[in-house]
Amino acid sequence: MKIETKNMDKINEVKHRGKVKFKNFRPYPNEIFKEISLGEDDFHLQMFYAISNFGRFISYQDNIENGRLLKCRRQDGYIVWAYCVRDEKNKRRYKRRFLYKLVAEYFLHKPSAEHKYVLHLNYSRSHDHVDNLKWATYEEMKAHRYYSPSAIKSREKSLLKLWAAKGGRTLTDTQVRILKKKLLDPNRKTRMKILARQFGVTEMQLHRIKTGENWGDVKV
Repeated sequence: MKIETKNMDKINEVKHRGKVKFKNFRPYPNEIFKEISLGEDDFHLQMFYAISNFGRFISYQDNIENGRLLKCRRQDGYIVWAYCVRDEKNKRRYKRRFLYKLVAEYFLHKPSAEHKYVLHLNYSRSHDHVDNLKWATYEEMKAHRYYSPSAIKSREKSLLKLWAAKGGRTLTDTQVRILKKKLLDPNRKTRMKILARQFGVTEMQLHRIKTGENWGDVKV
């Protein structure tokens, strides 16, 4: 268990080594807490805050060992911490921070300025452990999102609607033979996505046809 904090001016970093006992909760083995900085908002908050590599979030006043775990709400599946500050006119301004972005910011190396997005590798938006996160470029983010369960489900629904619009036809033996020839062609250039649209089936159905799980009795 390791803790990293910074002093009040947010410049010097102090590492606490050795076994640290928390009074209000029990840390996980190999869990690391790092104090976060909110920029100018730091001066408007009465508490200090720290994020761990496990995605847990705590607040404390003096010593981090006296920290308390915060129960954050969820927004569209993501775990979010909301806080309030006052502006120069003493009006309340409500802000929020996504915990997975804090974990990535404080525990993951950012390869370049183009890596602006953070991925949940297992597609679980509430699983904010550092091992489940990765910095990504815009193209990498789009590719990752394409294979998410929700995106696949959405495409399958669209294809089912297309299938229903065509009268609910199933594939004929001839269509399956044509499909199999295309799927097994080592020089095939047509993407699975295009083939699925052409024949009014899902990409998962194409995969099952290719492996013989479906229409295994039709030979080419």
